[in-house]
Amino acid sequence: MAAPGQLLNRKRNMASPFDAAHGPGRRHPATGALRPWGAALLLLACGASMLIQPAARGADSGQDAAAAARERAILMCRYVVSATRIERNPWRYASLPGFEVLSRAPDEETNWELSALQRGQMFQGVVIPSDWYPRPPVPYTVIIDDTSLDDVPAAQLHSRPIVFRAPVDALAWGELSEDAFVSTDLAEVHDHDTYAINANVYGVSTQSRACASSGLQRLLDCAPPLPRWLTAGMTGPKHGILRDGFALVDTGRRDDRFSTASNISGMSGMGLGSGDHAYLVQQTQRAMGAGTLWGSQDETERLLAQLRADKRRKIEILPLGQLFDEAGPTQENRTLWESEAGLFARWGLMGPGHDDPAMSRAFPEFVRRARREPVTEQLFTECFGFGYSVMERRLEKYLKSVLEKPTSVETAMPLKFPGIGLEEATADQAGRILGDWLRMQANAHWSNPELRGEFLDAAGRMLERAYRDDIARQAEAAPSLDAEPGPGAEPGTFFLTADRIRDPRLLAVYGLYEHDAGNDPKARELLEAAVKAGVARPKAYLVLSELRFAEAAAAPAGPKGTFSAGQGTSILGPLRAALRYAPTVEVYSRIAEVWSRCDATPDDRDIELLAEGVSFFPRDTNLSYASALVCARAGHFVQATRLIDNGLAFATDDGDRDRFNQLLSSMAVPSRRGAK
Repeated sequence: MAAPGQLLNRKRNMASPFDAAHGPGRRHPATGALRPWGAALLLLACGASMLIQPAARGADSGQDAAAAARERAILMCRYVVSATRIERNPWRYASLPGFEVLSRAPDEETNWELSALQRGQMFQGVVIPSDWYPRPPVPYTVIIDDTSLDDVPAAQLHSRPIVFRAPVDALAWGELSEDAFVSTDLAEVHDHDTYAINANVYGVSTQSRACASSGLQRLLDCAPPLPRWLTAGMTGPKHGILRDGFALVDTGRRDDRFSTASNISGMSGMGLGSGDHAYLVQQTQRAMGAGTLWGSQDETERLLAQLRADKRRKIEILPLGQLFDEAGPTQENRTLWESEAGLFARWGLMGPGHDDPAMSRAFPEFVRRARREPVTEQLFTECFGFGYSVMERRLEKYLKSVLEKPTSVETAMPLKFPGIGLEEATADQAGRILGDWLRMQANAHWSNPELRGEFLDAAGRMLERAYRDDIARQAEAAPSLDAEPGPGAEPGTFFLTADRIRDPRLLAVYGLYEHDAGNDPKARELLEAAVKAGVARPKAYLVLSELRFAEAAAAPAGPKGTFSAGQGTSILGPLRAALRYAPTVEVYSRIAEVWSRCDATPDDRDIELLAEGVSFFPRDTNLSYASALVCARAGHFVQATRLIDNGLAFATDDGDRDRFNQLLSSMAVPSRRGAK
């Protein structure tokens, strides 16, 4: 996430060195000749919203690369934030399985961006096992613009056009370093149940076949969660193997067999599923990305010099017991821990752990068990057939072979994807998607109240305009300020009412916005209507439950300040509904909290639900303790003991262990007789 000082705000009117040299709307020059390995193609990076493309061979390319290396701050996302509105018919819309697209770029640029995302989805499907991704409960949104900031009116909001710069960690790119450029001008935000990409493609050449791998935030939302060392090894900002994305390099081999999109890994996520009959020519390509650094770039260069002088020199490898320690890295070993996490992830996903048939089964099995169990050497040996010391020697040998070398994965990619048909977007479609993106941007900037306020204000204006235009469309008349006054409303006052909004998705987004803006009464009205309509937006259910919880906490109807059975049922209803879409630790934690404050006793189904939550999130010791406490108070001592045992297995400090042991000892033996 970009720091506040690294964002461009219209009030400050800051400009980057790139703007001063080239201007924000300048078209990029044509790509020059590349090295013999083939054409390295444009790519949006996986976790950091970056891009990679061939370097332009201009006279100033070396100066740009040097400036980028000196000023890393300019690589962060920047926005021009101001008032906004929905212009008359500027946006077009398309709905794909798993995605919604809103574009006001020409067809060529729109389909280029979507093809880039499709290739990125395919690449992820090759590298990352499918069960590491949660099923998206809400379609993701892709917003595509093609506007020069020189042409932006004062009363509009835009993300900056994408520009490219040399990668900061050029050493990790090896021979590719002179041809790979990166950018962080893609604006991607998430809300746990969805994410949105906002790309301004102005000035980007659509001649190259792009590979845009985005949405790796989902890796952090899967249940059970991936181990900490694995997510660090994949997406860590300095040593993660996916940190800077990948460039596609043609291998010269072409597969002329025609394949349906349903047979191509990862395509269904972009709307090319089993029902499609698009025939695509595939070409074998090599995806190459930032390689392995050991510590910093300076430390890596020193190590390389030492290895050139003595190939048998021993490299310090962090003991695997420390890499897998539930407590995570210490301050002293953090850099080495992150380096080894990236090395082990590369070994398992792109190296011997993937290429060796025996290891290719062992590594995924190890990750599967590590998601639910504490990692011990015994567990490791059961998966791999050997212990820590053998793997440490293998990793040291592997490190010497990949140090300063880019990562590399061979895969088949279509030469061309079928385009999509876009139709004129309605006011509620454009307002919902843009308003939700602005709202999520606001929540991404809690540390900067001024910037957060500007995003929220813009979201409010966007949603209000969508509301007014939609009402006008319903009435087939131009909207007026007093078109729908409420009781006691003064003339000219804007009055928002849920019963005038027909789309449950717009109700949900508007309700979430009002909650973020601090207007909970209006948020409650909108979210109640959205949930009643069965909207597929898990966060709407969670926030509605929070509002009902706050109401019950302010006036508890049970004895001694507890919630009554009716209040408990009211709060739990939306939470149970949210679990139909995706398991989240927030929902299960709130369920446990409600039962801890409710006068009613949970039945067997509710106890099973608590146990289910702990099975999905076994490392969350707070959830384990809260759930065990509810089970113990309800007389379900067998289940409580199991949850306590789980908590003790993952507890990393004496305080956690003490509270679990105290709860266990409080369940007196006589009271367990006949217990459930």
